[in-house]
Amino acid sequence: MLTDEGKIIERLSQGDEESFRKLFEYYYPKAVSFLLALIQDENEAKDLAQNLFVKIWLIRSSLGKIRSLGAYLYRMCRNAAIDYGRTHKVKIPLEEHTDDSQSYDLDEEYFARERQYQIDRMVERMPQKRKQVFLMSRKQGKSNDEISAELGISKKTVENHINAALKELRKITSCIAFFL
Repeated sequence: MLTDEGKIIERLSQGDEESFRKLFEYYYPKAVSFLLALIQDENEAKDLAQNLFVKIWLIRSSLGKIRSLGAYLYRMCRNAAIDYGRTHKVKIPLEEHTDDSQSYDLDEEYFARERQYQIDRMVERMPQKRKQVFLMSRKQGKSNDEISAELGISKKTVENHINAALKELRKITSCIAFFL
């Protein structure tokens, strides 16, 4: 955990390279993980994350206004992924949710809404049968036996669909949690 982020940001805004190194070491792996979950290309995710930190260094004098670098970086990563998707004609799960009225001082409610939005988007992108099984289980509250009978598939297949869906969802929610 990064201790006393406020002081580190203050020193960074004054050009302290050691503070920048600490921020980079703490947030770079998180930024790469988040970007990788969105764009599915490790080299591109690393390049985008490095570019974000170059930008941070270049705008360091204005960072004193930021209360949460994690929230700020989350927004930067999100925007970088959207830009990447537009440039490379790749569908990014965040693309439709670009409310620029949000400030960089993101609160818990914003993160909760963002996490729910990402879950909904991931569910929409699931293969049809997996999506159907997952929604029947989680939204309609049906048991695995009920789903199995209604869809004419084995209980084991239902369990496999649910497990695969949860694995996908854990991936994106754990990446978002890095920035909380």
